[in-house]
Amino acid sequence: MDCKNCHKSLKETQRFCDDCGAKIIQNRLTPKVLAAQLNQEFISIDNKFLKTFINLFTKPELVIDGYIHGTRKKYINVVQYLAISITLLGLQYFIINSINPEYFVPESSSEIDKQLAKYYPPEAIEALQKLSIAMNEYMSLVYLLGLPISALISWIVFLKERVHNFTEHMVINMYVTAQYIIYSVFLYLIFSALNINISTLLILASISYVGYFSFVFYRIYELKISTIFLRFLYSIFCYLAIVFVMMLIAIIAVIFYMKVFK
Repeated sequence: MDCKNCHKSLKETQRFCDDCGAKIIQNRLTPKVLAAQLNQEFISIDNKFLKTFINLFTKPELVIDGYIHGTRKKYINVVQYLAISITLLGLQYFIINSINPEYFVPESSSEIDKQLAKYYPPEAIEALQKLSIAMNEYMSLVYLLGLPISALISWIVFLKERVHNFTEHMVINMYVTAQYIIYSVFLYLIFSALNINISTLLILASISYVGYFSFVFYRIYELKISTIFLRFLYSIFCYLAIVFVMMLIAIIAVIFYMKVFK
């Protein structure tokens, strides 16, 4: 018998491959087998997903540093966990948009439009509105594109410690982002079901993200709370500066396009 993953010769009694660690599957794929695998991965009390989700809240350093230093079987790997979060995000948007498509539009948006109308032509405002709708619809892409930026910022902010390289900071930010997406999905569904203003939800989600992000780096680097707070303020400043520059470039590009090609 050979391993179906790495093709190494195995004994008939082996349950796992000695070379690649893959589980030996001998049964044919049936509804019963598929249900058992689903239960093992996601539903059972000792499944990896639940364990990863809980420990990223209680002991994030075990999950993140464990993955960075080679512990890859106890928890869901970072790429798979991020993929699960993106899938849940898309499902959340589909459900809310099907039931209440106006929920994603903050009540304050009309006031913002009035202020923008003083400085920009109607075509530019309309383009920005379409961009805002597209960002909600493709929020998963926004998160993915933001990961290298957030990883670069955290790498710069914690460069003094010389603990993690840029790629390892990508892993940290991927786990943090995935965890935030997963619990914010439940927040969005609950708030939309209760018809609570989305502006309130956005404020709560932002505060929870700041708190969780700080908590993760506090546990990983074991620095003083005051030091983590100052480092986080520095990272927020860098992030906002980058976002501001990108938005400014986007607005200039839209106005230039309207004037030249329209």
